[in-house]
Parts: sequence; C-alpha cells; structure tokens
Amino acid sequence: MLQGRVLRVTLLVVIALLFVCGAMLPGEMREAVSKALSLGGIDAYSHVFFCALIALSLGWNGIPALWVFVLVMGLGGLIEVAQLWIPYRSSTWNDVAGNAVGAIIGLLILWLGRELLNRGSDG
Repeated sequence: MLQGRVLRVTLLVVIALLFVCGAMLPGEMREAVSKALSLGGIDAYSHVFFCALIALSLGWNGIPALWVFVLVMGLGGLIEVAQLWIPYRSSTWNDVAGNAVGAIIGLLILWLGRELLNRGSDG
C-alpha cells in the first residue's frame, strides 16, 4: 500500500517538475528544444496536457476535486507570473484557459475511471 502511494506521489512530482521546467525555459532555449524534438507549436497543448496529468495525479492521491482545481490553477498562475521575468516569454490568458481545461479534463478522467471501476465491482 505504501509503495503504491510513494509511486503516485513520485509520478506527481515528476510531472509537475517537467511542466514547471518547460515553462521556465527562456524563449530561445524553448524554441531550440521544440525544434530538436520536432514539437512545433505545442505550447497551448502542453498546458492542457500537463495540467490534466497533474489534476489526475492529485485526485488519484485523494485530494478533493475542488482543491485539485485550485492547486492546478495556482501552479499555473505562478508560472504565468514568473514568465513575466523570463526573456522572450510572456503570460497569456490562453495559457490560463489551457490550465483550467486541463484540470477539468484530468478530473473528468479520474471520475470516469472511478465510475468504471465501481461498475466493474458491482457486477
């Protein structure tokens, strides 16, 4: 039981760190990484993707849905504020919207997964 919890928390930390590190790359470095990995204009999708994973992971760790949403939006907000001081980066409302959409998608996936597991155990 404890090993599963440690794995879930570790996964959450790794996902959050990847999101934060990617968001903190200066513009020129971000473009170089994006080009090297053939990612193209992935920025908008990355907010949705990482916030969905973070929300799913937080919920999987037993955090209530409202707190999951608040935590994801708080992390996203801190990133947007920090980007004001990173060269060639900017804060956008589209990124904030992507964070919210991602959090909602993650929570929906968690809810659907739990519903399917409950139906499966009911017979």
